Amino acid sequence: MGRKDTKVDGRTEKTVGRKFDLKWVLFGLLVIAVAVIAILLNAGRSADDATKLVGTIDIDNGDQKINWDRYQTVDVDLAETLTISESGTYHITGVLEDGSIVVDAGVGEVRLILDNVTLKNSNGPAIYCSSAEDLVIELTGNNMLYDGEIYATSYDEDVDGAIYSKADLTFQGDGTLNLIANYRDGIVGKDDVKFNAGSYNITTNDDAIRGKDSVYVVGGDFVINAVADAIKTTNETDAGKGFVMIENGKLSITSGAKGIKATKTILIYDGFFTIVSHDDAIHSNNYVGVVGGTYSISSGDDGIHADRELIIDGGNLSIEKSYEGLEAQVVTINGGETKIIASDDGMNAGGGADGSANNRAGANTFNTDTNCILSINGGDVYIDSAGDGIDSNGYLYFNGGNVVVDGPTNNGNGALDAGAGIVMNGGSVVAVGASGMAETLGNSSTIYSVSMYFTSVQAAGTNIVIKDDAGNTVVEHTSAKTFNHLAAGTDKFEPGKTYAVYVNGVEDRTFTLNNIVTTVGNSNTNQNNMPGGRQQMR
Repeated sequence: MGRKDTKVDGRTEKTVGRKFDLKWVLFGLLVIAVAVIAILLNAGRSADDATKLVGTIDIDNGDQKINWDRYQTVDVDLAETLTISESGTYHITGVLEDGSIVVDAGVGEVRLILDNVTLKNSNGPAIYCSSAEDLVIELTGNNMLYDGEIYATSYDEDVDGAIYSKADLTFQGDGTLNLIANYRDGIVGKDDVKFNAGSYNITTNDDAIRGKDSVYVVGGDFVINAVADAIKTTNETDAGKGFVMIENGKLSITSGAKGIKATKTILIYDGFFTIVSHDDAIHSNNYVGVVGGTYSISSGDDGIHADRELIIDGGNLSIEKSYEGLEAQVVTINGGETKIIASDDGMNAGGGADGSANNRAGANTFNTDTNCILSINGGDVYIDSAGDGIDSNGYLYFNGGNVVVDGPTNNGNGALDAGAGIVMNGGSVVAVGASGMAETLGNSSTIYSVSMYFTSVQAAGTNIVIKDDAGNTVVEHTSAKTFNHLAAGTDKFEPGKTYAVYVNGVEDRTFTLNNIVTTVGNSNTNQNNMPGGRQQMR
């Protein structure tokens, strides 16, 4: 901006006293307009990037600020309940059949090195931190921790974890923690909970890992079996808190409720995830951002749900079972590989909080809402849905990537559904399904497409090929289910050209592409031969 001002001022000084020249003024305005448009376009692109969500979280990283070298290491062989009241490093070994480790260090810094420890407490947490600034647990060897089925009344009412800390809690080291939570939760931090490394086998009667302010996984290997949520945060009020961030690691989760849950933001950069959950596999009351990672998800409700915005920049996402695959008010896919199998909608830009999958027949009864936007800008997407394949209560944009939808077989749903309209500006789309609620790829699009109705129901496994007049394949798809409608768009389509349609290798028909959307066949043909369905819900 300073450089531009200098140039403009210099030009002004040189033209003082000259006759006013309108063309130079117009030229200057044009240059400024082009610059402003470029800035706005770049801002729009960055706004769709999942990394923007970093600005919504407040990472503490207090463990990195501690100089442990200033403390002498104290060796402890567990023989009875250990109470630590001073800052320092404590190297702990041994077996304690009934007792606990208690940290009551005020504002101190405490590091516990668990070295092949076996610790059981029959009436409370195995490790209980009532006060400290930071508690760091470093794992060496194989460690076994158990809490009691009932906690003594001497503990505060909210103490409910086998490891329970009122201080910032950090785990590190190359050892293993085997944690059995017989009472309720496994690991509970009333502030921030962080995992730098280590292996964790956690079995609980309620939540597995619960941080009030945050759960931050830098790395580690997790096997979690939880009756309720596996990983969660609870802070709903403090700015920048209530987030889950995962940079790397391997997580195998089985949960009776949600797999990963946050009140604010979930941001995942990488890692390997296997999640089997009764409710949503990944759920945020606000934002979810996925930059990378490999995911195998089986969910009783949504695969990934965000009340406000879901952004996928990359990764390999396989949702093998779900009620709805992806759901948020705003859904943006910029890259990666996404595969979804859903008993209702594959993707849904619907907005708002969801409910349990139980008794959800006819859920998502939303009216058109232009705040709901679903955009696919890149990546490879495949959807197999019993409900709508891709559904937006507002707008649906295809700007890039390759999208394939094996949509519904009943006339109460459509492979594509948008309350405010569909626009295709790039990429390729092939969507097949029942014709009853079929929609085109939009007359406002810049990519040419075809909306094709078949005179008979095509069987599962039918191969559809569209070739140009030179015999080049432009569109090809082998369906997973029965269908009688095809919507296909690609930048390989050229206006005015004639194309041939082959069904299982036999030429079925030809058509000439005369419009942005060219309709082939009769929309009323064969609808009665496709099964009905629930009333269409947006």
